Amino acid sequence: MDATAEQQLIAELTDLIERRTTAMAPEVRYEPARSYTDPGRHAAERALLFREYPLPVATSAEVRDPGAFTTSQIGDLPVLTVRGDDGVARCLVNVCRHRGNVVCAEPSGNRRTFSCEYHAWSYDRAGRLRSTVDREGFTGLDRDAHGLVELPTEERHGIVWTLPTPGGALDLTAHLGEAFGSEIADLDLASFTLWDRVVMSQPFDWKCGVDTFLEVFHLAYLHKKTVGPYFVGNVGAYTGYGLHHRYSAVRNSFIEMAAGPAEERTVYPHSSLVHLVFPNTILTWQMDHIEMWRFYPGTGGDGTCTVEGLMLVPEPATTDSARRHWERNWRILLDTILDEDFATMERVQRNLRTGAVPELAFGRNEIALQHFHEGVHAELRRNGVGP
Repeated sequence: MDATAEQQLIAELTDLIERRTTAMAPEVRYEPARSYTDPGRHAAERALLFREYPLPVATSAEVRDPGAFTTSQIGDLPVLTVRGDDGVARCLVNVCRHRGNVVCAEPSGNRRTFSCEYHAWSYDRAGRLRSTVDREGFTGLDRDAHGLVELPTEERHGIVWTLPTPGGALDLTAHLGEAFGSEIADLDLASFTLWDRVVMSQPFDWKCGVDTFLEVFHLAYLHKKTVGPYFVGNVGAYTGYGLHHRYSAVRNSFIEMAAGPAEERTVYPHSSLVHLVFPNTILTWQMDHIEMWRFYPGTGGDGTCTVEGLMLVPEPATTDSARRHWERNWRILLDTILDEDFATMERVQRNLRTGAVPELAFGRNEIALQHFHEGVHAELRRNGVGP
């Protein structure tokens, strides 16, 4: 964020605090409960949003060195992201060309080759077929044509992006837009180091996971004994960037900072900047580090999702003090998200499945939440898919 934009944001947040209000949508939005539970809607989202749109599938920090990899389950599609010996990060379909088993079942690590545990076909870091083990049995096989299927991939702004459709056209510039692309670039993710990463399955719709991060209304209630006391309740600034947005929550320290000398005013670390990278990624600047959460719909129509969460730190921890600091932050993050946010979303999903509640009411003060769901609906309508 450049200096002008930063000062504009500080002025906007200061005004909201003084008026004891927050960024507001024009009206209350009513979201049908079936948006979270309908199998047809779920299938349409997987077919469109998770096959035809660029998705962040890893950060550069997750695949820093040659051979470093992550695996992701994007709906029905298993994806292997790996840094090649040539320094290029590639996204490959994590499916063996022999009999269709996955070639890598680990969530992350570093390998020289990837070998299917079914019949030991092996592939190198670029996805090229290296061995079929039984050469005589596969005499005549075109090895060059039987490497792992490569997906369109681009590494930009410290993020590895993929289009989860082989042969598709990945137009990241058009997807992000100039303004939001600059916003993400200014975070300088490429300079950060991975502290830790977690992959898990959760029993709620992927949109429930995204919803968790799109308003601060709940901080004073759900998080009243954990992170809530550090924030000014129900105050946040909102900036839309097409399908994407930035939502800025306010820490208590902001008030004292804003009252100080103009030349010393800074939004960091007095505001948490929460970016929605449409459709499924939350990227947050949090005081002295960056957090990322990626939500993918579960396979079939089971109403579950796969969650990938990670924390990036400015530089490698080289002292015991630094390691304790980052581990404490990581544990607070996981405990808060898992025990409070995700536990609540599990209950929400279970309740919506009963059909007893026909719709949810998104308040005017939940403008970022409204924007996200409006975007999902609009893209489904625009492409003529879904109920």
